[in-house]
Amino acid sequence: MRYIIDACNLIFRDRRLEDALENHGFPAARQLLVTMLTRFAYAERTQQIIAVFDGSEKAAHRPRRQRESAGAVELVYADPRSDADRFIIEMVENAQRPGELTVVSSDKMIIRNVRRLQAHTLGCRDFLRRTRRAIAQASDPLQGEDPRKYVGQLSAREVEEWMKIFGFKENE
Repeated sequence: MRYIIDACNLIFRDRRLEDALENHGFPAARQLLVTMLTRFAYAERTQQIIAVFDGSEKAAHRPRRQRESAGAVELVYADPRSDADRFIIEMVENAQRPGELTVVSSDKMIIRNVRRLQAHTLGCRDFLRRTRRAIAQASDPLQGEDPRKYVGQLSAREVEEWMKIFGFKENE
């Protein structure tokens, strides 16, 4: 699955991201967002996450596309004469297989347009819940269970199969 994120919309739906923006500025909020999206991409084994930001005349010297965090997350800045909403819709319009895209936004105009194009949508709050759940599960795959519980739980048949796989003979 590939995700296209309405980045500013998501930032203003999450208290931690919004606090980072208010207290430390845009670079801090962007970095926190990239960290969160990277952890989500790893936890969900997601192919690609594209976070789309509004462009600005001040940032006109910046590249329009910028890969972050080993390529899992791509930041895209919309043209300063346009906005992220229009840019997201155009990305879905130009996609070869829009049905493989999930657009994350709470903007009704974006949702209406990308659904018409057969892309999936997910509201920001739902995405944030899914992100927290995936990250928590990835950091604790046994969900609090004691891993020692599973020691010595192989049957004789399973031990024999593993011995064959690793090349051990019965009489060694």
